[in-house]
Amino acid sequence: MAKNWKEDRARDYISKKIKDVETVEVLDYKRDTSLESIPTNRAYRVNAAHLYADILNLDDMLNVTEVEGETCHKRTLRFLNLHFRAAHRAIRGAGAKRVDFHNQRLHTIVTKPYGDDSEKDRVHRAVALAQLMIDVLAQTGDADEHIPNAKVRVGIDSGAALAVNNGRSGCSASAPLAQIWGCG
Repeated sequence: MAKNWKEDRARDYISKKIKDVETVEVLDYKRDTSLESIPTNRAYRVNAAHLYADILNLDDMLNVTEVEGETCHKRTLRFLNLHFRAAHRAIRGAGAKRVDFHNQRLHTIVTKPYGDDSEKDRVHRAVALAQLMIDVLAQTGDADEHIPNAKVRVGIDSGAALAVNNGRSGCSASAPLAQIWGCG
């Protein structure tokens, strides 16, 4: 049975969450530290190359039929599922970590090689991973289903960031990675 929203319950919940983060411990990310299920009062300082990949022509995929409906949505969801699986394998193979995947936008980080003096190497790995994703997605169309190849735009940012648990419902051990917040 679903709970109905109640102001008193919401205030109690918010007060508890605020108390959880009154004191936040910031630690340096160490080799292969798990960034899953971070307590809400802890943050990890992570040096990484951040890769953002966005599919630009999702609307073209949705418009593969004359009328928007079940068929085009099934085809697009099938494509996104294949895209997600291919991206997951590429990320894992590159030793990178997926932060989140919202609809057609992917955020992943490259933390290896470790160390402040390894930024150039992390960026090179992120560029190679980006090119792999671009190349794979350029071949994802399906002529039989009238789905075009994906057009991808990739951005890469590098530097220190904080990995935190943002306290949202659903952030659990199965979550891919904590929320990443840029520093300075």
